[in-house]
Amino acid sequence: MKNAGTILMYNCSGEEFSRLRQIFAMLRLRMRVVGPDRYHVPLEELAKGKGEPGETAESLPEPMLVFCYMPQALLHQVLEVIRVANLPPIPLKAVLTETNRAWDTKQLHAELLQEREAIAAQKAEQA
Repeated sequence: MKNAGTILMYNCSGEEFSRLRQIFAMLRLRMRVVGPDRYHVPLEELAKGKGEPGETAESLPEPMLVFCYMPQALLHQVLEVIRVANLPPIPLKAVLTETNRAWDTKQLHAELLQEREAIAAQKAEQA
């Protein structure tokens, strides 16, 4: 069976994430652990396993996943498995798109934080 997609993994290398890695392996997903020395590389290049290490940036403060080249049905399955598996929370998740494929990790992280703040503000307004 061929590879079903790629997941860029940030801060998911500890023992508490071993079940997550097992799940991804069973689903035949390619995992690419992204370290702070590759935060400058565009997401699309990271997904393809390209990009040379550079100066080490400050590590992201929380885990983050980026789902790349994954069919919609598989993405929903993966998210559901993560939800029901009682894994450590991974608050930041994104999908590689035409819009963000040229972004680097820091740009994506900033955008996800901005979205999270907007959602929190919207929920506060509705409460």
